[in-house]
Amino acid sequence: MPAQSIYDGKRDGLYRDREKEFMIHREVRSKSMTNAHYHPYYEVFYVANGSCRMFVEHSLFSVSAGEMVVLPPSTLHRTQYDRDAPVERTTVSFTPRFVEGARSVVGERIFDEALSLGKTAFAGRERDKAESALSRLLAEEGTDEDFADALRKAVLSELLVLAARNAGKGERKEEPVDETEANIQKAAKHIFERYSDDITLKDASSVAGMSETYFSRKFKEVTGFGFKEYLTNIRMQHAMQMLSAGDLSVTQIAAACGFPDANYFGDTFRKRMGLSPRDFRKKRKAEKCVIIV
Repeated sequence: MPAQSIYDGKRDGLYRDREKEFMIHREVRSKSMTNAHYHPYYEVFYVANGSCRMFVEHSLFSVSAGEMVVLPPSTLHRTQYDRDAPVERTTVSFTPRFVEGARSVVGERIFDEALSLGKTAFAGRERDKAESALSRLLAEEGTDEDFADALRKAVLSELLVLAARNAGKGERKEEPVDETEANIQKAAKHIFERYSDDITLKDASSVAGMSETYFSRKFKEVTGFGFKEYLTNIRMQHAMQMLSAGDLSVTQIAAACGFPDANYFGDTFRKRMGLSPRDFRKKRKAEKCVIIV
C-alpha cells in the first residue's frame, strides 16, 4: 500500500512519513516524552500492565492496565511514565484513509463512537477479546501481502466494535496529582477554549494563580509546551481546519483564530508550514495530503 503524503514544514516539502498506512508496536517503556506533540493519524494506545499519565489537549488523566485511549489526528498529547514502574503498552497507528472502509462495515454510529477522543476500560472477557485482537494485529506486522492487509482491516474493525461497546466504562477524567497541576490544567483549559481572544502570559498565569515566571516553568513541565507554543498550536489547528473546510478569507481566519493581523498570521503559518495560508488552501483542494506540523 502506498504511503500517505505528508507536508513537513521543517523539511519544506512532501515526503513519505511512513512505509505503511498501518503500524503496530508493543513495548515496555519507562521514559517519558520530552515534549507534547500531535500527528496526522489515529493512535490507539493500550496499556497491558502498569499505569501512566497523559496530557491530552488540556486535560490530565491516568491510563491503567486494561484501558485504551483513542487519539484522533491532530490531538495534542504527552505521555508520562514513572521510571521505577515500567509500562507494557501496545500502540496502533493508522491513517484516516486506511480505516475509512470500516465505516460501512461497523456502521456510522459505532465508527464515530470508537474513533472519538476518549478512554475505554476493558474487563473480564471483554479485555481478553481486546488483547486477542491486538495480538492478531501484531502477528500480521512485517508482512506486505494483500491478505495480511485485509486481515488487519478486519481485526481493526473488530477492535473498534469492542471499543464502542465498552465506551463509558473508562471515561476520560481530569486527574491532577496536586494543586499545582490542577491550576496548570485550569489555565490550559482556559487557553484551549479562548484561543481566539488576546490571551497573554499574564492572563494565563493569573488564571493559575501563579507568577509569570513560575507559571512558565510549570506549564512547560506539565504539558510539554511553552505557553506561547501551546497557544500557537491551538490557533494553528483551528486555522488549518478553516482553510481546509471553508471559504473564509485569510484575514477573516486570522481574526477568528486570535492572530493580531493577517500579516502576522501569514508569517507564522509560513514559518510553521513552509507555505502561505493561500498556498496551503490550494494544495488541500488539489491534493488529498495529510499535514503535519
